[in-house]
Amino acid sequence: MSKPRVLLISAQYLFSESIETILRAEKEIEFIGPWNLNESDICERIQDINPSVVVIASIDIQNESATTLTKAIIEKYPETTIIRTALNENTFRIFSTQTVPARGDSLLETIRDSINPNTQAKQSGHS
Repeated sequence: MSKPRVLLISAQYLFSESIETILRAEKEIEFIGPWNLNESDICERIQDINPSVVVIASIDIQNESATTLTKAIIEKYPETTIIRTALNENTFRIFSTQTVPARGDSLLETIRDSINPNTQAKQSGHS
């Protein structure tokens, strides 16, 4: 079975470098990126790599470029889960056309939950 692919998109180099370090250390995912949020051909390039999860990191969760990109990805690739995170907030926002639990306290937990939505429910004894 192949590893889930996680694509990182960010406009902030230092922020994306920190997230990249965390994600590359995870053996159960295949990390892709980081891609620059301001690139115009992101939606077309996503088709070539077929990520399970797209993480969009910005300074502000209300970033207009990130919001526009989120809408475009959901429209073109409805099976792809998008996780938005921001440097100025301790918040993860999950955008998906599928039911995905938003229980994670960390970016890694949120990614794992979006890839395997039943994992935490099974671990906690809930179904």
